[in-house]
Amino acid sequence: METGKIVVAVVENDAGMLKALGRLLRAAGYMAQLYASAELYLQRDDHSDITCLILDIDLGGLSGIELQQMLVGAGKAPPIVFVTSQIDGGMQAAAQRLGCLAYLRKPFDSHELLAALQLAAHNH
Repeated sequence: METGKIVVAVVENDAGMLKALGRLLRAAGYMAQLYASAELYLQRDDHSDITCLILDIDLGGLSGIELQQMLVGAGKAPPIVFVTSQIDGGMQAAAQRLGCLAYLRKPFDSHELLAALQLAAHNH
């Protein structure tokens, strides 16, 4: 599958994890857009080219769940994959109710993330 035109945005406040996800995505052939906060992601004018959004839950400011709620409410939510260290069944249930594609707990296997991205690309 041609992944060069598939844009994956990552919202993660841990700089090391953000860089690692960016490297993983680029190595797999995706175009990666990296954001250190939900607020920075929201400042972007046009999100229409984003095929999938990888979100952390605890971002320091607006949470990943709050960002997902805003995007779903505005009708602008791409498929979302959560990556989080939070072990909170309620949080996972809330994310899934809003339609997240996958909910991966850190540390996660990169193959799990790439499989979720392939699913997003097929549904796009």
